[in-house]
Amino acid sequence: MKRSILLVDDHELTRAGCRLLLARLDNFQITTELDVGGGVIQEVSENRPDILILDIHLPDMNGMSLLAELVDVHEIPVLILTGQDDPRDFAFALRMGARGVVRKNDPSSAIIDAIQAIGDGEIYISASVSEMLAEMGQPNIELSPRQAAILHYLSVGETNKEIAYKLRIAMPTVSFHIGEMRKKLGVGTNKLILNAARSEKLL
Repeated sequence: MKRSILLVDDHELTRAGCRLLLARLDNFQITTELDVGGGVIQEVSENRPDILILDIHLPDMNGMSLLAELVDVHEIPVLILTGQDDPRDFAFALRMGARGVVRKNDPSSAIIDAIQAIGDGEIYISASVSEMLAEMGQPNIELSPRQAAILHYLSVGETNKEIAYKLRIAMPTVSFHIGEMRKKLGVGTNKLILNAARSEKLL
């Protein structure tokens, strides 16, 4: 039985290309396609696809916020497929727990290789993304995937209560992780967390 893939991308040409590419695979198939982020969580909750291919720039919502919830709450393997060229987005997606990153102008074989690798429990980063990440350099501070998710939500203006609701954790847990980030960054307020995170290339 083939394993299922949920494809989320607002470009029809990209979705059509993925359909043609992944039809070559014997062990995976695209079972559902969505062109917006709305409905992704419901689809994942109801049908539990094995892998999700996600464009982080969607017309109706922040794809990074969607990624945070998918990885942290639903624990689904996510492959980022993006037309963007900002390595900070790639690094942050991986920090939040994405299992792979491929750019849309990478060789088409990269998508197939990524799906196979993620299906085997591995992390896949395309050659071009790896090169861009190497040029950017590594931050001096390491965050856990949950801390990275909370940092993202802070960066888009979410309150502790809203973060707790989206990640389905208790507010004291959010506060604990924020406290840990303050220690790591050597700051005392949420605003300074964001400034320090940007200085450290965490955002």
